[in-house]
Amino acid sequence: MEFFDWFFAAVVERAPHSLQIETVRYLTGTILVFLLVWVIFERPLKNRKIRKATPRAKQIRREVSFSALSVFIFMLMGVFVYEGAAGGWFRFYSDVGDYGWSYLAFSIVALAVFHDAYFYWTHRLMHHPKLFRFFHATHHRSHNPTPFTAYSFDPSEAAVNYMFIPVFAIFVPLHDIATITYMWLMIVRNAAGHSGYELMPKGWTRNPLLDFFTTITHHDMHHEKMTGNYSLYFTWWDRLMGTEHATYLERFDKAVGATLATAEPSNGIPPVASPASLSRQ
Repeated sequence: MEFFDWFFAAVVERAPHSLQIETVRYLTGTILVFLLVWVIFERPLKNRKIRKATPRAKQIRREVSFSALSVFIFMLMGVFVYEGAAGGWFRFYSDVGDYGWSYLAFSIVALAVFHDAYFYWTHRLMHHPKLFRFFHATHHRSHNPTPFTAYSFDPSEAAVNYMFIPVFAIFVPLHDIATITYMWLMIVRNAAGHSGYELMPKGWTRNPLLDFFTTITHHDMHHEKMTGNYSLYFTWWDRLMGTEHATYLERFDKAVGATLATAEPSNGIPPVASPASLSRQ
């Protein structure tokens, strides 16, 4: 009871500020990507639309509704992290001089690498048939995603997704600037990753200096196929574990208007659930 009393008091004190931060971040990131990709540059990007079908307004309303719930969960998690940092549970710091600017920049890169691994394995675990309906089904109702799919989660998945920050900060010192910068980059990348338009240039997946970064097509195929392509920022884990779709390069080239010399066979990754059953509006 002491923990709940403490946490309730912390929520009452911190909730308004934390809720404002999470709401502004979600709305800014998703609306920015929506306006740029779906409105302002819609005509120049029309040939880069990954799938012909356009999601209905009803889907977007559902995504925004579940995203509001995710924002609430993130607010609660944010309060917990803030109070935990004040109590010394997590290694956050505010004086750049403690470690220097070089370390601050390095910590952002290290956080991205850790987050990618964390996301791959928790994401893949949530696709287990016994866990899928409790953690990940809501996100996959957006069979053809939009920028607003970025936070469209079950509350349980929202909590799991947020936990990478405190888990990382248990072991690695994180400056406030690094944390805030990463969270903003994450929502913009997440919204873009669900935009339905391939934004990377031709040849991206053929360039050895770039091909380890995931593309929009990479995650879009995950929503379409309901399995495979579990990675977030990098293709490393999918390629190491054999979960990248064999037709990924072909699909990317098609999205950017390039020509693939030979079509690669499907890797036969079985679907976890019927897309039709989860994409009903």
